[in-house]
Amino acid sequence: MNVPQSLAWRVGGMVGVFCAVLVFLIAIGTDHLLRLALDQRAKTELVGKMEVLQQVLNANTSADESKLSAQLVGHPYLHWALVSGSTVLKSSDPFAKEQALAQAHSQWMNGVFTRKNSLGDPVLLGVQAHPTQAQWLLVFLERESDQKLLLLFRQSQALALPFAVLFIALGSWLVAKRALQPLQTFNALVSSVTAASLHARLGIEAVPTELQELAISFNGMLQRLENSVERLSQFSADLAHEMRTPLSNVLGDIQVNLNKTREVADYQRVLASAEEELLRLNRLINDLLFLANAEQAEQALNLEEIDLKPLIEMLFDFFDALAESKHIQLLVSGSGQILADKSMLQRALTNLLSNAIRHADLASAITVAIGQDPQMLNIAITNKGEIIHPEHHAHLFERFYRVDPARSRSDGGSGLGLAIISSIMKLHHGDVDVSCSSNATTFRLRFKNTSR
Repeated sequence: MNVPQSLAWRVGGMVGVFCAVLVFLIAIGTDHLLRLALDQRAKTELVGKMEVLQQVLNANTSADESKLSAQLVGHPYLHWALVSGSTVLKSSDPFAKEQALAQAHSQWMNGVFTRKNSLGDPVLLGVQAHPTQAQWLLVFLERESDQKLLLLFRQSQALALPFAVLFIALGSWLVAKRALQPLQTFNALVSSVTAASLHARLGIEAVPTELQELAISFNGMLQRLENSVERLSQFSADLAHEMRTPLSNVLGDIQVNLNKTREVADYQRVLASAEEELLRLNRLINDLLFLANAEQAEQALNLEEIDLKPLIEMLFDFFDALAESKHIQLLVSGSGQILADKSMLQRALTNLLSNAIRHADLASAITVAIGQDPQMLNIAITNKGEIIHPEHHAHLFERFYRVDPARSRSDGGSGLGLAIISSIMKLHHGDVDVSCSSNATTFRLRFKNTSR
């Protein structure tokens, strides 16, 4: 069973282990440096005493023991012996004589050496030749006090190290817990987020530098969620409004005609009106289903190479009667081919042409211009008539948005035509925009140019 681990404990544990290893290495290094310092001090002291004893021997060839021992007063750990070959001539005490016999050589050599006494303790031995006779001065320095000091130091470290590691680990945990305090603020904010509180944001200034990027991303996510919920709420309200009107009309007509017996013609009129309203609802539902499918990223496109000019001329034939009723002339210029889903492209162009004819002036012309460059292919549909004011441009492709709600509804529009066009263009990795001049409105479809 995997038990979740606190991030503060993990950070504190890792820092604690690192610091423990560091403290251990420092302790080893300190121990080594202390040992070197003691060795150097002992050697320096031994050499100094050897020089003093040598000066006494040079001044007194008879090697008076009292004068030599007087130089070692206050230094009970120092001993001297005077030897010739393997014979001990004189010594400061039995320890010196014993060590001199143990170290006796027929051939002596000047220098400082490390030896061990009979108990196995280290002893520093200094050897110096007597300049006037075939004698050698031996000086012994016992290292027992140094060994005790090293042992005490090591014992102190052994006792202090566990407490130091524990202190470091706890300190690291406290520091990590405090450093991770902003994450608890994150958690509190996330726990409090509901559909009614999506306006809440993290204060970037109060967040540590390392977490500011996360805070910015989190605030961006909240902003997108807030926008999505607002759009969903608006969509629900618009959908309810769009469906309420035809249903209210149908229900009202039915209730009025059921109050008393009516003529057959009256019932036929009610049924015809109900059919019209139901057809409007059917178109609305079909458009919503199309939008739901079109906005799915995995929506499959039946791509094929399309010659645009013949397709647009075919659509002109479809709208010819409607255009003639308003004395509108339909014109196309340019040519090009594009890789697209024919049914979707045809629907987008149909929606734009239908809107253009609906809002064009009488006896005017609607032009469809096909243009292309190495990167993009454009289809621009322009009609002359009342323009769309710039404040509406940013909202034209939203669902149920109408520049003139009353007129659009009376014309049978659902307010979804331009939203459908936008979804179709996104599926084709293109876009749609609108621009207006003094008396003309142009909708432009832009595709990536796939022609060779």
